[in-house]
Amino acid sequence: MENLSLIDKIYMFIKNNYKASQPFFLKDLYAQFPEIKEGTIRESIRRLLNEEKILKAKNGVYELPNPNRVLKSHVVNTANVIEQTYIKDNKNNIIGYRSGINFANMLGLTSQTASVEVVYSNVVSNRKREIKLNKSRLIINAPRVEVTNENYKLLQILDLLTEFEKYSEYDLKQVELKLLSYISNIKLSYGELERIVEAYPLTAQVKFYKIGGANVITQR
Repeated sequence: MENLSLIDKIYMFIKNNYKASQPFFLKDLYAQFPEIKEGTIRESIRRLLNEEKILKAKNGVYELPNPNRVLKSHVVNTANVIEQTYIKDNKNNIIGYRSGINFANMLGLTSQTASVEVVYSNVVSNRKREIKLNKSRLIINAPRVEVTNENYKLLQILDLLTEFEKYSEYDLKQVELKLLSYISNIKLSYGELERIVEAYPLTAQVKFYKIGGANVITQR
């Protein structure tokens, strides 16, 4: 690899460490090649983009094209980018979750869907903002409580209860079994559960305890 040009060295690293349609990040290349100036790495990435050896999802996020695509024009897999940028870290730990009307739809609370995906993630600052990924729009925000493998489902339900009347086509009583089933495999101590619930508005707290949310969560 010593005789490779700089751009070939970077491209070889990308091909050896990432699969087609798997997002990778500019910051990862900075970390991998600390001896190379960041501006030089960015220029190499621009050349690889021009040669269509890699694809751009958004600033700082790229992927290798899928060779099995029959379409001439490549389209970055937006779902993969969201998953690996905001939902999971590089060790596959949960660091974020989907919320909003599309989550309500997934639970069967509404027939409506939204073209704008709503995501809460640990990697987001406190400022709520909207970004674009290809033709998709994404609203990203910081969670009220740090997201973990153990609590993300609870946070999703509490978000839903915070704006329940906005998202659900049914009364709370009609859908409480669906909500309880979704969080039934969570394992949290009562103290941790209380800490999380108290981070939400009082109206959401009342709804959560009213449906028996605390009772279905398996305590350690």
